[in-house]
Amino acid sequence: MKELLDQEEVDLDEEDVSEDSISIAPIAETSAVPTQKNFLLEMQLKMATSSINHEYARMEFDDTDCHERREELLGYMNDCRQEYFDARDKLVTYDPYALAEFEQDLLRQKLQTLSHYNA
Repeated sequence: MKELLDQEEVDLDEEDVSEDSISIAPIAETSAVPTQKNFLLEMQLKMATSSINHEYARMEFDDTDCHERREELLGYMNDCRQEYFDARDKLVTYDPYALAEFEQDLLRQKLQTLSHYNA
């Protein structure tokens, strides 16, 4: 098997490469922009996930009569709320305009997708 692989490497090295071909190599990430964009997206994802999780837990809380389960849900909703506000606090110092726009979009999405549960 190793001999076959070695032979393939030789064949590749010996191929004629025309002057019209280009070498494709990954571009190293040198700018801070992708990292900043990733931070923004990560905070928005944390906010969206925790907000939706909180809403579903709240709906289950409203539908259950089990005291023990309601206590679990209260704890879970508190954790969701804490995660949301931790991400929000980071985002408000990073880009308050992006935060305001994102929260408006999030509210609109929640109203559209979760409104039929409240009826």
